[in-house]
Amino acid sequence: QTHQLPPLTKPKPLTIKSNMTKMNRLLWGYSLAVVVAALDVESASFPVAYPIPGDAHKQVVTTSWWPAGTEKKAESVGIISYGFVFMTAMMENNDTLLETAEAELSDIRDIAHAAGATMSDLVDCLVNAPSGGAEHTKAKFREAFQKVLPDKMELPALTVVEAPGEYAFFNSSITCVAALPSSEGRSSRKIIKLSSPGTAYGALARGLLHFTVDSASIADALSESSKLIQKAGGKGNSDLAECTVFLKDIKASKDFRRALGETDAALTIVQAGLSPGKVVTLRCVANTGADMQEGTSGNKEVKVAHKLVFAPGIYSKRTDGADAFEALDKALQSVGAGLSDVVSCLFFVKDQWKVFDLFKGFAQAFNHDHPPPPTRDELQAVGEIPDTNVVMRCVAALPLKETTVPEKESLVI
Repeated sequence: QTHQLPPLTKPKPLTIKSNMTKMNRLLWGYSLAVVVAALDVESASFPVAYPIPGDAHKQVVTTSWWPAGTEKKAESVGIISYGFVFMTAMMENNDTLLETAEAELSDIRDIAHAAGATMSDLVDCLVNAPSGGAEHTKAKFREAFQKVLPDKMELPALTVVEAPGEYAFFNSSITCVAALPSSEGRSSRKIIKLSSPGTAYGALARGLLHFTVDSASIADALSESSKLIQKAGGKGNSDLAECTVFLKDIKASKDFRRALGETDAALTIVQAGLSPGKVVTLRCVANTGADMQEGTSGNKEVKVAHKLVFAPGIYSKRTDGADAFEALDKALQSVGAGLSDVVSCLFFVKDQWKVFDLFKGFAQAFNHDHPPPPTRDELQAVGEIPDTNVVMRCVAALPLKETTVPEKESLVI
């Protein structure tokens, strides 16, 4: 059963010039629906946790344009898990990049509001830009954010990389994470940034610091990340739970791992276009206030922080990702979770034109075998291991512990 949250009063929608919005959303749903038509998902049960949102294990979010039941044949547009809201990437196409950014943020706002959050609660966003367009895209998204955020409200951690998205005819897409506000309605996030020159910037909420760093050297990037984590109340890079590392040249991945040293974050390393003069961009999560535990499966590690399970990049030789989904399930089982607990995935495909193969694997793994499906984003990028077609970076939620009432305390109703 999908839990419907009470309706919220929404701000006036953005006024934008767009003839593509409805078609974009139809394409977005159709892209996966066409590959699950042959699967028996109509009668599939969708076990969704039903406690209050802040304690929810995996709660599906729906909107007016992504109504309840859509997740049976497509991805979930939003998932609430332990106080965080994970969102599927939004794509729009307008006359200008600014109008496109405004339209995509309007979609993000719809998802946030449906989950009980606002744009002020966003802690992290990832945007993909066309080749050579990272700086211009970042500037336009910053401008668009200023139009939807309250006065003087600072942006979430914003990571922008140059990589083709799900479809070649969309120049950008954006996926975000929000932290639900407190029971009093106050934002639970705190912006953390360094006073000295640098690009390290993050949002701290519920003990987790989501942050981004752009740098001209690996050493400087790791130095900035360590200082930022310390400023947030942590010890440094040893508190990293997860890090998606975008390198200008994937050959530098060994250098990055060597520089990171004994800090065993769940790493996903891929090659992408970066801002001019930069060789590395980090999009990371650090644990500054919750206990962290490790689970291992073979040579795969997962990290648990704030009841969320962060898996490292898992590789697939198959274009449908089937072998990687199996490996992910095995890794999650080491901490008592599984594919049914996955709340969000970021997929990197070697060949954008084979993304529909990945949709088939996703549909089998999540729509058919382990519903409800997570949120998702897909970018074209290559990883560390040659001759692989997919790299998946996923987040899962530890299952809620079942409680029973002792027999002698049973209630008679």
